[in-house]
Amino acid sequence: MGRPTLYEAAGGAPAMLALATDFHDRCLADPELAHPFSHGVDPAHVRHLAEYWGEVLGGPPVYTERHGGHEAMLRVHANQCDEDPFSAAFVTCFDEAVAATLPDDPELRAALGGYIRAATAEVGSYFPMSAVVPRDPPMPRWTWAGRQGLDSSVSTAAPATRTP
Repeated sequence: MGRPTLYEAAGGAPAMLALATDFHDRCLADPELAHPFSHGVDPAHVRHLAEYWGEVLGGPPVYTERHGGHEAMLRVHANQCDEDPFSAAFVTCFDEAVAATLPDDPELRAALGGYIRAATAEVGSYFPMSAVVPRDPPMPRWTWAGRQGLDSSVSTAAPATRTP
């Protein structure tokens, strides 16, 4: 049968929801990360986050089908600020939420740590006011070995900055 996806190894949809809930609570408690939510929080934000992470980590394409895929997620976060005051705290909150909610599996935690660092770099590359989000970028797929490329290759490198 082969190795389970990261989504399956983490515990599927219930685990993604637990991770997203814990992570979101940590972000709201962090002085830097709470700022983007100061204008209010969509009550469905945690569920959407769980659906996005689930899809990226090998689960069903719920986020793409219901919310517009990777482009929609990037657009929500794009053009916020020219400096990136969030990424380091974001990664810390994610790592802490993983430790608090998911299985104590060093390989799983390492794979998720690689994912969040690459994902944070990508999202951060769209923070500048001049950044342009591409039309219909593919949904990232993260495996035990790193980001799965469109040609079935694997890359653990952070994406290039995408500003004009």
